[in-house]
Amino acid sequence: MSEETRKVLLKALHELVSEGKKVSIKSVSDRAGLSHSVIYNRYPDLKCIIKDEQVKQAERLKRDENIAELERLKHKLSSVKRKTQKLEQEKSIEFPALLAHIQQVYSMYDQLAEEHVEALNRLRENKVTEK
Repeated sequence: MSEETRKVLLKALHELVSEGKKVSIKSVSDRAGLSHSVIYNRYPDLKCIIKDEQVKQAERLKRDENIAELERLKHKLSSVKRKTQKLEQEKSIEFPALLAHIQQVYSMYDQLAEEHVEALNRLRENKVTEK
């Protein structure tokens, strides 16, 4: 009976693991249809095996979370790269146009400055001739 109970408990453990369900002493004993105290009192080695499986499950869960986070970050990086390329393309188109506009504004400023100087000179000439 004792060896048969052990086999039933091990089978329950393997079923939970293969189904991807959370492993605990309670879940194994419930699956086997036994009290969890059976594991504590009669099969302390199974308790250790179950605890080891819990650690493995926690590690797998953490690994899966890390993989998911890595995939999310890869997607985000890809999106940022696409946006950067688009901005670079826009910059390469807009920058020369902006530079040409700035040059046009400076040219207009130079022309206005020349006209201003000419107007001042004419005013000075008019004052001199009036005296």
